[in-house]
Amino acid sequence: MTISRQWQASDGTALHYCLDDFSDPWKQSECVVLMHPGMGSAQRLYAWVPHLARDFRVVRPDLRGHGKSQPALDQPLTHARLAQDLIELLDHLGCDKAHVMGASAGGMIAMQAALRCPQRFSSLSLFAATAGINPERPKKGDWLARVAKGGVRKFLAETMRERIGNAEPERVKWFLDTAEGVTPEFLARFMPLMASEYFPEKLGAITCPALMVVPDPDPMVEAHEYELMRKYLRNPRYVAIKGAAHSMAGEIPDRCAREMREFLAELRPIATAA
Repeated sequence: MTISRQWQASDGTALHYCLDDFSDPWKQSECVVLMHPGMGSAQRLYAWVPHLARDFRVVRPDLRGHGKSQPALDQPLTHARLAQDLIELLDHLGCDKAHVMGASAGGMIAMQAALRCPQRFSSLSLFAATAGINPERPKKGDWLARVAKGGVRKFLAETMRERIGNAEPERVKWFLDTAEGVTPEFLARFMPLMASEYFPEKLGAITCPALMVVPDPDPMVEAHEYELMRKYLRNPRYVAIKGAAHSMAGEIPDRCAREMREFLAELRPIATAA
């Protein structure tokens, strides 16, 4: 079963998610939530579904201001609000707990939610995700000025190699298309928020099992940021993938989904794909 649905957050904002569930109907399947990167949408994670949906209810939300989710420019945008969006989505779906995967900015939001509501997390998987943005990182690329001048699509096109490597033109176009719905006006609020708190030292408070998968090297993140996270997280499973780009969740989705599936299999037995 696959559905695409709008729902309403507690502040009245209309948000969107996709639900893919091909698990046995007579069983109570656990929920997996896949949080896409900033300047993306739920579409970016489509290829993860076949690896997970046979055994889990797979939920792919569009983050606020992304994809088919409203930006709510008249509402305050805070870490607490973005974390609450995730928790309220679990409430909407009737999920007491979930295995949550976050890619890049999606991982930042997932970490914020795990710190605020640890009881709602069965596990946390992070793909090229850092604990906030190191204050020096956005200055290197002058992101906001470039987005404001040329728009989201142009900025992504100019940084495509760092994101998905040497991809064929058709794939580049698809990648750019999945960013539709994100506006410079929203990013002018979203990106400073992501950079407003750098919190690796708080990660020790996350109690659920954790997975870290990172590019080696990451063309957009210094290695010491990941090492700092690894230091503070409680014994995470750590995987470094040689040659992967920063948007690894969309660049090499099958490899990434297999890493998460193996991690989940360590937490509980699941069927092995043929």
